Amino acid sequence: MIEPWILVGGGLAVAGGAVWFQRARERKRRDAYAEYSLVRGYTYEPQRADGAHRFRDVFDVFKQGGNDSWRNTITGTKNRARFTAFEYVWHTGAGKSRHTHVVSGLIWESDAVSLPRFTLAPEGWFSRLGDWFTKRDIDFIESPEFSRSYQLKGLDEQAVRQLFTAEVRRFFEVTPNQKVDGSGRLLFWWSDKALPAADGLDEWLEQGDHVRRRFFPS
Repeated sequence: MIEPWILVGGGLAVAGGAVWFQRARERKRRDAYAEYSLVRGYTYEPQRADGAHRFRDVFDVFKQGGNDSWRNTITGTKNRARFTAFEYVWHTGAGKSRHTHVVSGLIWESDAVSLPRFTLAPEGWFSRLGDWFTKRDIDFIESPEFSRSYQLKGLDEQAVRQLFTAEVRRFFEVTPNQKVDGSGRLLFWWSDKALPAADGLDEWLEQGDHVRRRFFPS
Protein backbone atom coordinates (compact mmCIF):
# COMPACT_ATOMS: atom_id res chain seq x y z
CA MET A 1 0.00 0.00 0.00
CA ILE A 2 1.23 3.46 -0.89
CA GLU A 3 1.59 5.70 2.12
CA PRO A 4 -0.85 8.69 2.12
CA TRP A 5 1.98 11.18 2.54
CA ILE A 6 3.53 9.89 -0.68
CA LEU A 7 0.28 10.47 -2.57
CA VAL A 8 -0.09 13.96 -1.12
CA GLY A 9 3.53 14.80 -1.86
CA GLY A 10 3.21 13.52 -5.40
CA GLY A 11 0.10 15.60 -5.98
CA LEU A 12 1.80 18.73 -4.69
CA ALA A 13 4.78 18.06 -6.92
CA VAL A 14 2.56 17.74 -9.99
CA ALA A 15 0.68 20.93 -9.11
CA GLY A 16 3.92 22.78 -8.49
CA GLY A 17 5.31 21.56 -11.78
CA ALA A 18 2.23 22.78 -13.64
CA VAL A 19 2.56 26.23 -12.06
CA TRP A 20 6.26 26.37 -12.92
CA PHE A 21 5.54 25.35 -16.52
CA GLN A 22 2.82 27.99 -16.88
CA ARG A 23 5.08 30.73 -15.51
CA ALA A 24 7.95 29.63 -17.75
CA ARG A 25 5.67 29.72 -20.77
CA GLU A 26 4.46 33.21 -19.88
CA ARG A 27 8.05 34.43 -19.46
CA LYS A 28 8.86 33.04 -22.90
CA ARG A 29 5.85 34.85 -24.38
CA ARG A 30 6.84 38.13 -22.75
CA ASP A 31 10.41 37.83 -23.99
CA ALA A 32 9.17 37.15 -27.52
CA TYR A 33 6.83 40.17 -27.45
CA ALA A 34 9.63 42.37 -26.11
CA GLU A 35 12.00 41.29 -28.88
CA TYR A 36 9.29 41.70 -31.53
CA SER A 37 8.55 45.24 -30.31
CA LEU A 38 12.21 46.22 -30.12
CA VAL A 39 12.89 45.14 -33.70
CA ARG A 40 9.88 47.11 -35.04
CA GLY A 41 10.30 50.23 -32.96
CA TYR A 42 7.24 49.57 -30.82
CA THR A 43 6.98 49.85 -27.02
CA TYR A 44 6.21 46.77 -24.93
CA GLU A 45 4.82 46.70 -21.37
CA PRO A 46 4.32 43.34 -19.62
CA GLN A 47 1.79 44.90 -17.23
CA ARG A 48 -0.09 48.19 -17.20
CA ALA A 49 -1.69 49.06 -13.86
CA ASP A 50 -5.43 49.66 -14.27
CA GLY A 51 -5.01 50.05 -18.02
CA ALA A 52 -8.72 49.47 -18.58
CA HIS A 53 -9.84 52.29 -16.27
CA ARG A 54 -10.24 55.00 -18.91
CA PHE A 55 -12.22 52.70 -21.20
CA ARG A 56 -14.73 51.27 -18.70
CA ASP A 57 -17.36 53.93 -19.35
CA VAL A 58 -17.16 53.28 -23.09
CA PHE A 59 -16.66 49.56 -23.70
CA ASP A 60 -18.67 47.03 -21.70
CA VAL A 61 -16.08 44.26 -21.92
CA PHE A 62 -14.01 46.15 -19.33
CA LYS A 63 -16.83 46.08 -16.75
CA GLN A 64 -16.92 42.33 -16.18
CA GLY A 65 -15.80 40.29 -13.20
CA GLY A 66 -13.00 41.17 -10.82
CA ASN A 67 -9.28 40.79 -10.21
CA ASP A 68 -8.70 42.08 -13.70
CA SER A 69 -5.38 42.86 -15.34
CA TRP A 70 -4.23 44.57 -18.50
CA ARG A 71 -1.08 42.93 -19.83
CA ASN A 72 1.23 42.43 -22.83
CA THR A 73 0.66 45.95 -24.12
CA ILE A 74 2.30 46.89 -27.42
CA THR A 75 2.04 50.48 -28.63
CA GLY A 76 3.27 51.90 -31.90
CA THR A 77 2.33 53.31 -35.27
CA LYS A 78 1.16 51.33 -38.28
CA ASN A 79 0.22 52.98 -41.57
CA ARG A 80 0.50 56.37 -39.82
CA ALA A 81 -2.07 55.40 -37.17
CA ARG A 82 -1.17 55.02 -33.49
CA PHE A 83 -2.38 51.78 -31.94
CA THR A 84 -2.47 50.03 -28.58
CA ALA A 85 -2.52 46.22 -28.62
CA PHE A 86 -3.11 44.30 -25.39
CA GLU A 87 -4.59 41.39 -23.48
CA TYR A 88 -7.23 41.92 -20.83
CA VAL A 89 -7.90 39.22 -18.22
CA TRP A 90 -10.60 39.01 -15.56
CA HIS A 91 -12.11 36.38 -13.29
CA THR A 92 -15.64 35.39 -12.36
CA GLY A 93 -16.90 33.01 -9.68
CA ALA A 94 -14.92 31.50 -6.84
CA GLY A 95 -13.43 28.18 -5.82
CA LYS A 96 -14.24 25.38 -8.23
CA SER A 97 -16.59 27.74 -10.09
CA ARG A 98 -13.84 30.29 -10.74
CA HIS A 99 -13.32 31.07 -14.43
CA THR A 100 -10.63 33.06 -16.18
CA HIS A 101 -11.62 35.16 -19.21
CA VAL A 102 -9.19 36.60 -21.74
CA VAL A 103 -9.69 39.03 -24.60
CA SER A 104 -7.15 40.63 -26.88
CA GLY A 105 -7.59 43.66 -29.02
CA LEU A 106 -6.47 46.87 -30.62
CA ILE A 107 -7.59 50.36 -29.65
CA TRP A 108 -7.08 53.41 -31.83
CA GLU A 109 -7.74 57.01 -30.85
CA SER A 110 -8.25 59.90 -33.24
CA ASP A 111 -9.35 63.49 -32.77
CA ALA A 112 -10.22 63.59 -36.48
CA VAL A 113 -13.45 61.60 -36.00
CA SER A 114 -16.42 61.41 -33.65
CA LEU A 115 -18.03 57.99 -33.96
CA PRO A 116 -21.57 57.26 -32.80
CA ARG A 117 -21.51 54.62 -30.11
CA PHE A 118 -21.93 51.19 -31.70
CA THR A 119 -21.05 47.55 -31.28
CA LEU A 120 -20.72 44.98 -34.05
CA ALA A 121 -20.52 41.23 -33.40
CA PRO A 122 -21.31 38.02 -35.28
CA GLU A 123 -25.02 37.23 -35.53
CA GLY A 124 -26.09 34.87 -32.77
CA TRP A 125 -22.99 35.59 -30.70
CA PHE A 126 -23.99 35.16 -27.06
CA SER A 127 -22.70 37.84 -24.71
CA ARG A 128 -23.09 38.52 -21.00
CA LEU A 129 -21.82 42.07 -21.21
CA GLY A 130 -24.87 43.80 -19.77
CA ASP A 131 -27.99 45.55 -20.99
CA TRP A 132 -26.24 47.12 -23.96
CA PHE A 133 -26.76 43.93 -25.96
CA THR A 134 -30.53 43.95 -25.40
CA LYS A 135 -30.86 46.91 -27.73
CA ARG A 136 -32.52 46.26 -31.08
CA ASP A 137 -30.41 44.91 -33.90
CA ILE A 138 -29.92 47.37 -36.78
CA ASP A 139 -30.58 45.58 -40.05
CA PHE A 140 -30.08 46.73 -43.65
CA ILE A 141 -32.68 45.50 -46.13
CA GLU A 142 -30.30 46.31 -48.98
CA SER A 143 -27.52 44.21 -47.41
CA PRO A 144 -29.12 40.90 -46.38
CA GLU A 145 -25.79 39.06 -46.18
CA PHE A 146 -24.39 41.63 -43.75
CA SER A 147 -27.53 41.49 -41.59
CA ARG A 148 -27.49 37.69 -41.56
CA SER A 149 -23.82 37.64 -40.55
CA TYR A 150 -23.71 40.39 -37.93
CA GLN A 151 -25.53 42.03 -35.07
CA LEU A 152 -25.13 45.81 -35.14
CA LYS A 153 -26.38 47.92 -32.24
CA GLY A 154 -26.12 51.59 -31.38
CA LEU A 155 -27.63 54.36 -29.32
CA ASP A 156 -28.23 56.62 -32.32
CA GLU A 157 -29.57 54.32 -35.04
CA GLN A 158 -29.57 56.97 -37.78
CA ALA A 159 -25.94 57.93 -37.11
CA VAL A 160 -24.87 54.28 -37.03
CA ARG A 161 -26.63 53.64 -40.34
CA GLN A 162 -24.79 56.56 -41.89
CA LEU A 163 -21.49 55.23 -40.57
CA PHE A 164 -22.06 51.75 -42.00
CA THR A 165 -22.05 52.64 -45.66
CA ALA A 166 -22.47 50.07 -48.41
CA GLU A 167 -18.68 49.87 -48.71
CA VAL A 168 -18.25 49.23 -44.98
CA ARG A 169 -20.99 46.61 -44.95
CA ARG A 170 -19.43 44.84 -47.91
CA PHE A 171 -16.07 44.74 -46.14
CA PHE A 172 -17.60 42.94 -43.16
CA GLU A 173 -19.52 40.58 -45.40
CA VAL A 174 -16.27 39.23 -46.79
CA THR A 175 -14.42 39.30 -43.43
CA PRO A 176 -16.70 37.35 -41.07
CA ASN A 177 -16.61 37.00 -37.28
CA GLN A 178 -15.34 40.48 -36.47
CA LYS A 179 -16.02 42.22 -33.16
CA VAL A 180 -15.77 46.02 -33.26
CA ASP A 181 -16.90 48.76 -30.87
CA GLY A 182 -16.70 52.48 -31.39
CA SER A 183 -17.54 55.66 -29.53
CA GLY A 184 -16.37 59.23 -30.08
CA ARG A 185 -12.63 59.26 -30.73
CA LEU A 186 -12.18 55.57 -29.85
CA LEU A 187 -12.28 52.42 -31.97
CA PHE A 188 -11.86 48.95 -30.47
CA TRP A 189 -11.30 45.70 -32.43
CA TRP A 190 -11.16 42.58 -30.29
CA SER A 191 -11.60 38.83 -29.92
CA ASP A 192 -12.25 36.56 -26.95
CA LYS A 193 -8.85 34.88 -26.95
CA ALA A 194 -5.25 35.69 -26.07
CA LEU A 195 -2.87 37.65 -28.26
CA PRO A 196 -1.32 35.61 -31.05
CA ALA A 197 2.26 34.48 -30.67
CA ALA A 198 4.92 37.01 -31.62
CA ASP A 199 5.46 35.39 -35.03
CA GLY A 200 1.76 35.95 -35.82
CA LEU A 201 1.52 39.57 -34.69
CA ASP A 202 2.35 41.18 -38.05
CA GLU A 203 -0.56 39.43 -39.74
CA TRP A 204 -2.86 40.12 -36.79
CA LEU A 205 -1.99 43.83 -36.75
CA GLU A 206 -2.62 44.01 -40.49
CA GLN A 207 -6.04 42.41 -40.05
CA GLY A 208 -6.90 44.94 -37.39
CA ASP A 209 -5.65 47.83 -39.47
CA HIS A 210 -7.94 46.79 -42.34
CA VAL A 211 -10.83 47.23 -39.91
CA ARG A 212 -9.47 50.55 -38.63
CA ARG A 213 -9.32 52.00 -42.14
CA ARG A 214 -13.08 51.51 -42.54
CA PHE A 215 -13.66 54.11 -39.78
CA PHE A 216 -10.47 56.10 -39.08
CA PRO A 217 -8.28 58.05 -41.47
CA SER A 218 -4.52 57.51 -41.26
